[in-house]
Amino acid sequence: MSLRLKALPIVALLAFTAAFAIDPGSPGSTFGNNPKLDTVSIKPDSVWRAKPDSAPPPQDTTVQAAMDTLEPKKLYEYISHPVLQVLTLPIEYGLVPVVKFVIWPSKAPLRYFLNENVIDRTINLISFGQNDKIMLYPTMNLAPGTGSSVGLTLRHSSLFGRPNERMVSQGNLYVNGDWKFRTNAMSNDVLGTGFNTKASLGLVRVKNTSFNQPGTASFWYYADSSNIYSWSINRLIYRKVGLRGSYQFRDNQYSEAPTQPGTVENDFFKTGPGIYDPKSRGLEKKWIDHSLALQLFRDTRINENIPLSGAKWNATYHYHLTDARHNYHGWMADYTQFFKLGKEKYEISADEERKAGGLSMRKVLEKVELENLKKELFNRKALVLHGYASQVYELPGNTMPAYGLQTLGNDTPMRGYSGSRFRDYTVMSLGTEYRFPVLRLVDGVIFNEYGLYGRSWDKIDVLENLKNSWGFGIRVRRPDIYLFRLQLGFHGAQGITLNMSVDEPY
Repeated sequence: MSLRLKALPIVALLAFTAAFAIDPGSPGSTFGNNPKLDTVSIKPDSVWRAKPDSAPPPQDTTVQAAMDTLEPKKLYEYISHPVLQVLTLPIEYGLVPVVKFVIWPSKAPLRYFLNENVIDRTINLISFGQNDKIMLYPTMNLAPGTGSSVGLTLRHSSLFGRPNERMVSQGNLYVNGDWKFRTNAMSNDVLGTGFNTKASLGLVRVKNTSFNQPGTASFWYYADSSNIYSWSINRLIYRKVGLRGSYQFRDNQYSEAPTQPGTVENDFFKTGPGIYDPKSRGLEKKWIDHSLALQLFRDTRINENIPLSGAKWNATYHYHLTDARHNYHGWMADYTQFFKLGKEKYEISADEERKAGGLSMRKVLEKVELENLKKELFNRKALVLHGYASQVYELPGNTMPAYGLQTLGNDTPMRGYSGSRFRDYTVMSLGTEYRFPVLRLVDGVIFNEYGLYGRSWDKIDVLENLKNSWGFGIRVRRPDIYLFRLQLGFHGAQGITLNMSVDEPY
């Protein structure tokens, strides 16, 4: 089993033992906490919805009082995509019960985790400053070898006293003494112009890092003391369509690793008959890379923390000009479509969250209390489709650096593989994910992903280079914060990759 626990905040640390959920009929759900609601019967030919002008009843309200605020509505009107609803029935009735059975033993700690409001209490513990705008918390990353680290993260959501400016800084100290530091400062609607900017600084001080050689299972080890500076600016140009431009300055400082257990053996490093030189790809030497990128993007999701409908996509072109004959350019495209399988109004938009002055876990539970009277089959189910493709090209007379190769692995995502397992000039992946309610603020996830890589589109050996990963897990989120995910990934019948991260795969 390999581990991938990335930037694990204290919230996720407290939740680790409670990371898997229960079915909505268990004692941790609304029905289990209120015996009066356990007896509610819903007509088979209709479902119920709250009237627009009605308010959620108190927790101790009788069933009759709750039903007085409801009105009947035909079942089919709650189905946004009837065809997809039918196509996903085998998953709902075949795989979902299996996943719920596997995660059933964790129902007791998760019930305590939610009922005792651990998330909000923990956030209050690590927040300070006026209106709790600053968060400071430790992080932990467990990985094989020397990849394990501890760190500290600082988040400021109102930099310089202005709510449209924020900052995130994170430092990591590795078990062998290596360290990394990165900070981002972001500003929205600069001077009322509609432009958004972001500035970043990254410092790397690693004595022994690795690069998996294309087409082999071998790794090449080197030391990295690079500095990276970047700046970007973006603006919507038509409705939800925006344009982003960015510049990055990489002061690459690579040198030999203290220990080098392997040898260079891939044609990517070949400079002549029988001659392999890692310096030909930018390793073990110092040089500078100026990178320019232009991106077109569109995002129609209602809320990025709980996306249930809409889509997001982006297309990027990047050009790298170096002082060491490592010039190259390339493109990448990413597309994600969300299909909500029911029409209930349980999404909370980012604008609604801001107008409410911030939604605590308790407030969220109060808002969705009445929603639990609806049939579970059509509550918070979504089908997600994701596609990714990229390709890079060497300029004549240049050799592309090692980090220019595109990757196929955990971050593509191919969650059954750890790290950037495969590298080449051309990469593509297709994935689908079925999300279903497990608890009020916890979603179950079943995913299946395929990836392909090769020298170019016309030189890809599909039978040899087609990879598959699949798995299941959970995701825990609030309308205003995506908290963490815990998922198991498999590739074929070989091994397990544990993914626990505060980042969404898509």
